[in-house]
Amino acid sequence: MKKISVSIPGGNGRMGKTLIGLIIENEKYNLVSSTCLPGEDEEDFDIGLLAGKTKISKKLTSDTSSLFRSSDVLIDFTVPKAAMLHARKCYDNDMSIVIGTTGLDVSQEKELLSLSKKIPIVYSANFSIGVTLLSNLVSNATKILGKEWDIEILEMHHKHKIDAPSGTALMLGKSAAEARDQKLSDVKKVSRDGIVGKRKSEEIGFAVLRGGDVVGEHSVLFCNEGERIELVHKATDRSIFASGALRAAYWAATAKPGLYSLSDVLNLGG
Repeated sequence: MKKISVSIPGGNGRMGKTLIGLIIENEKYNLVSSTCLPGEDEEDFDIGLLAGKTKISKKLTSDTSSLFRSSDVLIDFTVPKAAMLHARKCYDNDMSIVIGTTGLDVSQEKELLSLSKKIPIVYSANFSIGVTLLSNLVSNATKILGKEWDIEILEMHHKHKIDAPSGTALMLGKSAAEARDQKLSDVKKVSRDGIVGKRKSEEIGFAVLRGGDVVGEHSVLFCNEGERIELVHKATDRSIFASGALRAAYWAATAKPGLYSLSDVLNLGG
């Protein structure tokens, strides 16, 4: 069994700690480095203890250059600006990268496509294997049902989430729009308030809920006269995203250059 070396920026964040914990417990991976911002409280803290595991004699550092020393893959769940910086550094160091950061704009996604000509990049708004399967189911259902069915997407997350709709909801909407040969930006309807008029038949609606500690819930509703189909995914543990990202990292370590999704990693096709 080949062992791969992994680096984790933002190791003091929720996803960072979860990733570190899984890496420590899995002999397929070796943790090279994990970083935080300069001056943060957790700087110089033992990474293993930080993740709630045993001491591993490696400290959380603000030295970002350590992420790119002797590492096969970097896993990024930070913020768009940092994710792009890390992607460029991976490009310079011929290193694979897995990006689960949401909120990247169109120009940043275009840059990822350019960088992927030299390095493998796995980029997804959601690294849950279940959500990836859901996205494929949404695409297939949309093609079968046709444009006569209305599509609405409902999502709920914890109260600390800062972006809306979620990257996952937008990913599901994109799957539906592309199945109709449409651009999501042309048919997306996020806000309905007041006298908004009759629903347009081609639009894909989004509703957003925030509260408590909800990890993530997504429902895609296909509605027609007299019947409704609902495809639902509920995440109850954040570790499912970390597990999917680690699976993607192991795959990306030996992949050819290109821009991939988790669907490619799982070989779901479509």
